[in-house]
Amino acid sequence: MDTITIEDMRAILREELARAQSPWLDSDGAAAYLGTTPGTMKTWRASGKGPRYHVVQDRLVRYHRDELDQFVRSGG
Repeated sequence: MDTITIEDMRAILREELARAQSPWLDSDGAAAYLGTTPGTMKTWRASGKGPRYHVVQDRLVRYHRDELDQFVRSGG
């Protein structure tokens, strides 16, 4: 098994941080971002009590990071 050096890890981190990341998250990503579960996200959508979300192509649920941050700041 090869050993990964600290320099290897730094290079990997630099590459990942340099990648352009979309501010749009699916339910799993939004749940991880908020520290909850996808089931909770679904319950919040059904009850209208969670963070704002958008439906794309009548089936894809997406959350914007800014709106997730606003949800947290507002006390959820």
